Amino acid sequence: MRMSIWISILIAMVVVGPASSSGEVPHHAVVLIYHHVDEGTPASTSLSPELFAEHLDYLVDHGYRALPLTALVDSLRVGGTIPDRTVAFTFDDGYRSVYTEAFPRLRELDWPFTVFVCPDALDHGRGPVMTWDQLREMAAAGATVANHGMFHNHLQRRAEGESDQAWRARTRAELLEAQGRIAEEIGSAPGLFAYPYGEADEDLRELIGELGWVAFGQNSGPMGESSDLTMLPRFPMAGPFAAMKTFSDKVGSLPLPVLEVRPVDSLLTLEGAGKERGPGLRLTLGSGDYRSGQLAAFASGQGSADIEWIDAEAGILEVRARHALPTGRSRYNITAPATDGRRYYWYSHTWIVGQSHKD
Repeated sequence: MRMSIWISILIAMVVVGPASSSGEVPHHAVVLIYHHVDEGTPASTSLSPELFAEHLDYLVDHGYRALPLTALVDSLRVGGTIPDRTVAFTFDDGYRSVYTEAFPRLRELDWPFTVFVCPDALDHGRGPVMTWDQLREMAAAGATVANHGMFHNHLQRRAEGESDQAWRARTRAELLEAQGRIAEEIGSAPGLFAYPYGEADEDLRELIGELGWVAFGQNSGPMGESSDLTMLPRFPMAGPFAAMKTFSDKVGSLPLPVLEVRPVDSLLTLEGAGKERGPGLRLTLGSGDYRSGQLAAFASGQGSADIEWIDAEAGILEVRARHALPTGRSRYNITAPATDGRRYYWYSHTWIVGQSHKD
């Protein structure tokens, strides 16, 4: 990776460069999230180094480019052009295998990536994490080191008896403490944040917006012009979700133009998860090159979900799981084929059930 000059050229290309000449939809990118690149770590957050290499080989063979996450975010902020077949690599938690397995492969391709870290874990060696020296080495080679919270807490949760005002002050202080530690160790800290566990409520997203940062969840899908900058999507790449049989559909996906989402908040009480059916998610879709008549929805662990068109002409629909959602994290995935039938438009919404503000 060619440091600041190379990245500056890429930023200029992304922000002011021409639209894709292939005729495919521009102004979008797929962000991939990895944790461990290791066979000896938990399967739910890992993929093997061999499978990671297969991911890279596929992207190279099919004409994809990897661009810095900061450049893509800058482009979304100003409405600039992002070329088609663009991906960004992110790694959460700063595990050692990112340094030993992913970094050498990405460096060989001259591809940038972002590592979201929790400074407390690095400071005290909690878990199989990298050292600050290793992070500095990667940063010198063009990687970005960004904020994943100081302690990897469930940030939206309030302490017992804690007021909303006290929660906001405490959480803001923790976020800024982490930002300061990264800047102290690396020399800079971009306004990028990844929610621990991919969890956030409306108040936490509002706080991120007040700080002027852009934040990423773990809700699958590509990011595009209509994406919310306080909850940008990433495709998780671990366990069965990293399999090559679905990789091509994911990296080739297009952002479903979701103009409005109700409810915004992902947190649900056990009652809110439904008794016989799941909660309703109302979406307003903009126009696009997708087949609305073939729109499909899926709920985690359940398969197909129900879709009801509230006002088809206005693009308003409601998605509802056919069974109540379980305690923990669930997703609704909504997809529609492009009119040429070759790619899919994609949107995902995360639900967090039974983890109220004070749980």
